[in-house]
Amino acid sequence: MRFEVDPEAGEPGEGAAVLAQQAIDATATAYTDDARIDVEERLRAELRERGLLAPDEASIEELARDIRSGHHVSVL
Repeated sequence: MRFEVDPEAGEPGEGAAVLAQQAIDATATAYTDDARIDVEERLRAELRERGLLAPDEASIEELARDIRSGHHVSVL
């Protein structure tokens, strides 16, 4: 899975994969705290906050499914 930098956000200081992992971890923590959240939307928001574009909708759905299942999700 490849994450791309949003051209409008500029170049991130860290690698895109590291930033994507931070977004995934933040989403998983939020889901642990409140299972009622919309995991897909939260993940998109976390990625945007880090200047990243979601790879595609199928990837977001896959990541969200893994987060909801309690698996550790890693893109590093």
